[in-house]
Amino acid sequence: MVLGAVLGLAGGLAACTSGGGAEPEPSTSSGVTSAPTAVPSDEPTSERPEVPKPVPPETMARDDVAGAEAAAQYFLELYPYVYATGDLSEWKAMSEPECVFCQSVIDEVTEQRRLGGTTTGGGVELESIQGFDRLEGNDYFRVDALVNQAESTHKDKDGSVTKSEPGGENLLIFAIGRADGDWSVRAVQVEEPGFNVNQDA
Repeated sequence: MVLGAVLGLAGGLAACTSGGGAEPEPSTSSGVTSAPTAVPSDEPTSERPEVPKPVPPETMARDDVAGAEAAAQYFLELYPYVYATGDLSEWKAMSEPECVFCQSVIDEVTEQRRLGGTTTGGGVELESIQGFDRLEGNDYFRVDALVNQAESTHKDKDGSVTKSEPGGENLLIFAIGRADGDWSVRAVQVEEPGFNVNQDA
């Protein structure tokens, strides 16, 4: 559940790329938010607080760069929620079949719940976000999100620690499209902070 050179938001996920075009022009919109800590549990307690279901921002209704940024932000907010609750309905609705990252989260959350395991920590703080206009002939927006993930601890159903991960800062590059009024994630790629934003997504 660490963000590393290969996408580890879900414990060592494989990164995937968008296959997009070259050097898009950045938009002027940006935003900062934070996502709640992921604490999977069937019943909330003082040690395992309930994680509220994220609400899609109104900006997601827009079919432009700002809408794409809002969709990426919402997708990041869904991440700790799906680990906390096992509710993958919204995550699946936004995930395209080609998205390796999206499917890896689905697989790990499903397996974790099946085995009765839990994950504490791992909250994702969004430090900045920037979207780019679609290139000619490309149906997807590129959105770069700089995030800082807290350390996380995995436990089995008996409460024994199976893995601890330190977290850290990474740049997530999204390929996000919109069809029939809905946003979907085609790919997520992870780079080190400071990656040239004008390189190919």
